[in-house]
Amino acid sequence: MKRRRAVRATNHASEKREGRTSGEHYRAGYQAGYALGLRLGQEDRDSVFEGTSIIIPVDPHHDEAIQAIQHIEATTPHLYEVLVADAGAATNTRRYILERSGTVRHIKGNSGESLAHVVNKAMSVSLGEYIAILANASPNLDNWLGILTGELERKPVVKIVYAGSKAAGLAAAANAENPALPASGSEYVLSCLLFRRSLPSEIGMWPEANRSVEEHMSHWLERVPAQERLQAEASSLFVSRKL
Repeated sequence: MKRRRAVRATNHASEKREGRTSGEHYRAGYQAGYALGLRLGQEDRDSVFEGTSIIIPVDPHHDEAIQAIQHIEATTPHLYEVLVADAGAATNTRRYILERSGTVRHIKGNSGESLAHVVNKAMSVSLGEYIAILANASPNLDNWLGILTGELERKPVVKIVYAGSKAAGLAAAANAENPALPASGSEYVLSCLLFRRSLPSEIGMWPEANRSVEEHMSHWLERVPAQERLQAEASSLFVSRKL
């Protein structure tokens, strides 16, 4: 009887040791796999892809992100990524973004950070060979991005393509009084800027200022010499939600 108890105790102890060894091997394997996945994920995030990073600036006064994302997905062939530069998005917009995965990224500003700061952050973490910034507008034509990138690539001297439409009514009067708008586009309301990812390092990021996204785009566009920028008509490419 004692011998049988001793055998059972020995077997039980052996099983416990094997269990511990198995558990240790499992944990070690899990940790190694997690570390490898983390490293590969970081390398993947740091890789520039041959496509476009589309930035949608959002603040408490202008939040068309959901509609813009839906229009982008309906009209834009891959490769692209969407970055929502959130400087005060509505709760439902944030919920929509957080429920998404894959090509949609949420670049959330901290409390008190300006729209320009969050857009700069989005440009800094973007991974596309090209960057497009939308101004309260949604693409409305299939392959709109291919049309704009084609214009950018057609003339090597061109560093930026800006899409705009002729202003009307009060908007036209405001533009006529606004010296910030580029001389070649003073009658146009901007909807989109498209440029190579190297441009911000050449002309600088958006300055901290209390401006709308359109005003920021106009001021920033002025830094590019007239012969190095190209205007495209936006009325057939975008649906604007400007007031």
